[in-house]
Amino acid sequence: MLSDLFCFEMRYHVRQLIFKVTALLFLALGVLCAQGNFGGNTVHTNSPYVVTYITGLLSLFTIFVSTICCASVVLRDTTYRMDQLLFTTAVKKLPYFLVRFSALLIVVFMTLILATAGIAISAWGINSGQTGIFRLSFFLQPLLVMGLPNVLFVCTVIFCTALLTRSIRAIYTAGVLLYILYSIAAILGNSPLFASSALKTGTPDPLSLLVDPFGLAIFLGDTRLWSDVQRNQQLYELKGLFLQNRLLWTALSTMLLFITYKAFSFRLHVTIAGKRASAKATPVAAISYTPVSSTVAGYRYHWNSFLSQCRLEVVQLFRHIPFLVMLALWIFIFAIELKDTLYSGAYGVQFYATTGFMADALRSVKPAMLLIIFYTAELADRERSNNIASLLYSTPLPDTMMWAAKYSTLVILVITLITANIGIGISLQVSNGYYHIDMLPYLSLYYYSGIPLLLFAVLTLFIQTLAGNKYLGMVLNMFLALLIISSRRLGIEHYLLRYATAPDMTWSDMNGFGHYATAFNWYMLYWSLAATILSILTVQLWQRSSYIKQRFRLLRFQWAVAIPALLYIAVGSFIYYKTNIEGTYRSAKAQLGWRLRYEQQYRAMADMPQPVITAVRTHVDLYPGDGRYTVNGTYQLSNQTTVPIPELWISIDPEVNSCHISLPVAANMTYDPVFKQYLYELKKPLYPGDSLQLSFTMEIIRSGFTDLNKEHTVVSNGSYVELEKFVPSLGYNDRWEVTDSVTRKTDGMLPHVALFSTDSNYHLIDYETTISVAPDQQVVTVGQLQQTWLKDGRRYFHYKTPAPINFMFAFAAGHYALSKEIYKGITYRIFYHPGHTQNLAAMMQGMKDAIDYGSEQFGTYPLKTLTLAEIPHYKGAATAYPGVIFSAERLNFQTNFSDSNKVNYAYGTTVHETAHQWWANLLSPADQPGKAFLTETLAQYTESMVLEKQQGRTLLRKYLQNDNHLYFVMQDKNERELPLVGTVGQSAVCYQKGTLAMYGLKELLGEARLNNALHRLLAKHAYPHTKARATDLVKELYATADDREIRHINDWLQRTFIYFQQISIRSCERQKNGQYKLTLEINIIKQDLATGKESAPDDDIDIAVFGHPVEKWQTSPPLYLQKHHFSDSKTLLTIQTDTAPVTVAIDPYCYIPDPDQENNIATL
Repeated sequence: MLSDLFCFEMRYHVRQLIFKVTALLFLALGVLCAQGNFGGNTVHTNSPYVVTYITGLLSLFTIFVSTICCASVVLRDTTYRMDQLLFTTAVKKLPYFLVRFSALLIVVFMTLILATAGIAISAWGINSGQTGIFRLSFFLQPLLVMGLPNVLFVCTVIFCTALLTRSIRAIYTAGVLLYILYSIAAILGNSPLFASSALKTGTPDPLSLLVDPFGLAIFLGDTRLWSDVQRNQQLYELKGLFLQNRLLWTALSTMLLFITYKAFSFRLHVTIAGKRASAKATPVAAISYTPVSSTVAGYRYHWNSFLSQCRLEVVQLFRHIPFLVMLALWIFIFAIELKDTLYSGAYGVQFYATTGFMADALRSVKPAMLLIIFYTAELADRERSNNIASLLYSTPLPDTMMWAAKYSTLVILVITLITANIGIGISLQVSNGYYHIDMLPYLSLYYYSGIPLLLFAVLTLFIQTLAGNKYLGMVLNMFLALLIISSRRLGIEHYLLRYATAPDMTWSDMNGFGHYATAFNWYMLYWSLAATILSILTVQLWQRSSYIKQRFRLLRFQWAVAIPALLYIAVGSFIYYKTNIEGTYRSAKAQLGWRLRYEQQYRAMADMPQPVITAVRTHVDLYPGDGRYTVNGTYQLSNQTTVPIPELWISIDPEVNSCHISLPVAANMTYDPVFKQYLYELKKPLYPGDSLQLSFTMEIIRSGFTDLNKEHTVVSNGSYVELEKFVPSLGYNDRWEVTDSVTRKTDGMLPHVALFSTDSNYHLIDYETTISVAPDQQVVTVGQLQQTWLKDGRRYFHYKTPAPINFMFAFAAGHYALSKEIYKGITYRIFYHPGHTQNLAAMMQGMKDAIDYGSEQFGTYPLKTLTLAEIPHYKGAATAYPGVIFSAERLNFQTNFSDSNKVNYAYGTTVHETAHQWWANLLSPADQPGKAFLTETLAQYTESMVLEKQQGRTLLRKYLQNDNHLYFVMQDKNERELPLVGTVGQSAVCYQKGTLAMYGLKELLGEARLNNALHRLLAKHAYPHTKARATDLVKELYATADDREIRHINDWLQRTFIYFQQISIRSCERQKNGQYKLTLEINIIKQDLATGKESAPDDDIDIAVFGHPVEKWQTSPPLYLQKHHFSDSKTLLTIQTDTAPVTVAIDPYCYIPDPDQENNIATL
C-alpha cells in the first residue's frame, strides 16, 4: 500500500500546473544563470565551481517552491475539507507522514535537478565558447553535497510547519523565516553575496559559518583564493567546516521530522462545547420590520463601499498573526543588517550614525517584494478561497472598488514596512548616541523606496488576476521579481525596459540623492503610467468581469486606456531623448563594441607624431540646475619631436556632447562622428621647435539620465570634474582599449599588448582658469586663487599655477565652510560641508605630518599652500592633484575614528594623498610597466611610515594585516600576477602588496637607507631630468646593498612570492632559574605565483613572544622579538623568556603576504 500511496502522491504533484510551470522556470533559470559569468571570464560555464555556486544559489529559491507545493498539495485535504474522509480510511499515520514528505522532497529536488540541466544546456548550446570538459561528477556532486541537504532542510521546515499548524499563512511565514535565517547567517559569516563583504577585514568565526543552513558562506570563503584552474577542475570536497555544516543541518532536519511526527495529531480536530449556561434565557423583545431605503449608485455609495472593503482587508492583514510575526522578523533582520553596515565598513571602519547614512542603507527594500507576492495572492484569492465570490459579485459593488480596496491594503503594507525601517534607523541612531535626527531623508524613503514597491504591487495584482490560480500566480510573480532584480545581468540594461526600476541612487549629505533624482522622477512617472494601464487591465479581467459581454468590455477598455497609453509613449520618448540622444547612452555590449572598433581602426596610427601641450587656459561655466557645464579653452602646442608634423589628430571624449575646434592654420579637416576624431591637415607643417594655438568650445551634459561617473559629476552641491580627462586630447587614446583576453578572443582580436610611450621627458603646462558658479558656491581647483568677483548673478574664481605642472587639473564646487591653518610657512586649508567637522583635526594633522615627513626624507615641498576639498560620497576615497586633494565625504568625513585602538583611515588617506605631491607630481614616472609602483606603492609606503611614527608599530600591525587580507581578496583571478616593477593595472599588487613589500624592504635595509634611495631617485628624475622607471628605483636600492640584500630586493620587487606560514607550540617548560623554555615548530612554504612552484624559504622572519593575548598587544611590548633565518620548510626552534609566555607569533607585524594569517599565532 505504501508504494501505491507514494505513486499516487507523485502523480498528483507532477500533474499540477504549478509544478509544470515551476519546472520550466527552473530550467530557464539554470540556462540564464549560466550566462551570469560566475567566477570570471576564464572559468568554464560547466566547471564544478560554477555548478556548485549556482546550485547553492538556486537552492535558496527552493524555499519558494517548497512553500507553494506544500500549500497547494500537502495541505489539500484541509483546504478542500477532505480530512474527515481521510481519517476514516485505512491509511495510518506513518505511511501518511512518509509519503507526503518524501513526495514533497523529491518534487522540490527535481526542480533543482532541472536547473542543473539548464546549466548543461547552456554550456553545450548557448555558451559553448566558454565550456570545458564535460564530466557527470561536476553536476552530480554539487547536487548531492550542496543541493540535497539544502532542499532537505527547506522541505523539513515547511512540511513540519504545515502539519503542525494546518495553516497556509503559517507556511508563508515559515518560508519568509527561512530567507531571514539565511540573511542573518550570511551577514555573520561575511558572505560575498553581500556587497560590502569583500572589503571587510575580519575573519568570521567557525560558529558564524556553521549557522548558515545553506553552506554558501563556507563554500565562497573556501574558494575565494582558488585559481581559475582549480575552479575549472576541482570539486569542492565534503570536509572540514563544510562537512560539519552539512551534518549539522541534516541532523537538525531529521530531529525536526521526528519531533513533528510525534507531535502532530492524525485525527480530526473536534471542538468541545462548553457547559451550557444554567441561567434562564432572557426574553428578547420583538423588533418590528421597517423598510430601509438604499442607494447603490453615486459617489457616496462607491466611497463607502471602498472604505468598508478596505477596512475589512486591512483588519484581516493586521490581525493576521503570521503577518505580525513576519513584521517582527523584518525588523530583526534589517536591524542586524543596518548595524552590520554601520559597524563593519571597508577596512573594518565604523560610520557615524547620520540620518543620511541610515536612509541610504535603508533605501533598497527588495525583500519586500516577497511579502508583496505572498499577500497579493492572499488578497486576490480571499473571496474564492472562502467560497463567497458568487455572493459578493451578485452585489452592485463595482470591480474598481474591489481592486482599489485590495491595492490600498498593499499600499498600507508597503507604508508599514518603510515605517518599520525608519523606526529601526532612528533607534540605532539613538542607541549610538546620535541625536541630531533629520526627518527629511527618512520621509524621502516613502517616495524613493515606496514608489517602486507600489508599482510592483500593481504588476503582481495583474498577474495574480490573469493567472486565475493562486499558486500559479505566485510562481509567475516570483519569476518576474527575479527577472526585474537580475535584468542587468541578463543583458536587459535600459531602464525603459526594466519595470519599476530606476538608476541605483546614493545619498550624499551634500546633495541628497542628487545625481539621479530628476531621472528617478521621470522613470517613476513612466512606469506609473504603465501601471495605470495594468490596473485598468486588472479591473477588466477581475473575477466578476467574466459575466460582462466581451464587446462592451473591449469598448470600455479602449476608452479607459487611451490617455495613459498616449502619456506613456510621450514620457518614454522624452526619457529616450534625454538618455540615448542627449546622453549618448550605449549598452554594455555596444560600448564594448565601440571600444573594440576604435582600437581596430586607430591603434595602427598610435605612433603618429603630435605636438605637446605647453599651456592651457580655460573658462568654465557650471550650471548645476541644468546638469551641464561649458568650457571655452585654448592650448599652446609645441613640436618637441625631431620631425615636421603635417597633421593634427584631436580626440574628443565620448561623454562630451558637443565640441567645436578652432584651428586657423588648418587647410582641411576630416571628422569621424562615431569616435569623435578630428584629423586636421595643416597649411604648412609644424616644424621642430615651432608652436601654434588651438581653441575649443565644449558643452557637457551630466544629467541623471547619464550613468554616474564619479570623476565627472554636476550636482546642486559638490560638483566634481577631473577636467583633464574630458578636454580635447592629442593622438591615440589607449584608455579606451579592451584588455580582457576572453572578450578579445571572442571578437577575433589578438591578446592585448599594453601601449607604452618611449618618451621619458616631462611635458609640463602652465595652467590658468576662470570658473563661474552660483553666487553662494565656492570653487577649488589647482593653482593659486588670483581673484574672485560677482557678475550678472554668478560668482567667478580665477586660478593660476605659480609654476608648471603635469597635465592634471580638476575642480570641485559647492557650499563650503573653511578650516585654515598656517604651519611652518605653509597654508593648509580644508573646504568641507558645514557640519562635517568630526575628522577635520585628524585630516589637518595628516597633511602637516605628511609634508613634514616628505620634506625631511625625500625633498622640500615646492608650494606654499595645500588644500583639501570635500566631494560627495560616490566610489573611491580621495585623489590628489598638484597642491590639491579631493576627499570623499563618507569615508573620510563621516567615519568614526574615535577609538584610538583602531587605525584612523581619515588620517591615513590624507597622508597617502599628500604623499602624491612627491610620488606623482614632483616625480612623474615614465609611461612604462611598473609606473604605479612609483606612485601608488610609494604613497602607500609614506602613509605606513607616518602612521607608524604617529600611532605606533602595534597599531600599524592592524593596517598591514588589513592590506594583507585585501591583497588576496582583490587579486584578479583572470590574469597572471606581475611583479611590482612590471605591473600594469592590478591595483591589489601596487596598493596592498606594494605596502607589504616596501615595509619588508624597510625591515631589510632600514628606514634611513630606503629613504635615501628614494631621495636620490627623486633628485635624479624630477623635472627637468628624464622621468623615472621602476627599474631606476631598483638600481638605487642595489647601490648600497650586499648580495644577500639584493636577492631579497629581487624577491620583493621582481618576483611574485607569497608565503604559507604556521607556528605551533611543542612544549613550554619552566626552568630552575625561573625562565621559560619554549619549543616551537615553524612550517613555511614559499610559492612563486608566476610558476606555481613551491619551495623552502631562505628568509629572515620575525618570531615574537608576548605575555598577553592578541587583543592586548598594543599596550604590552613583546617579551621576545628577533629575526631568525629559515631555510627549511619545517623548523624546530627553542626560545627562552624571563616571563611566562601567553602567545607566540611568526611575522607578528603581518608584512609577509600570507593568505591565512590565522595560523601565524599560537596560544598556550
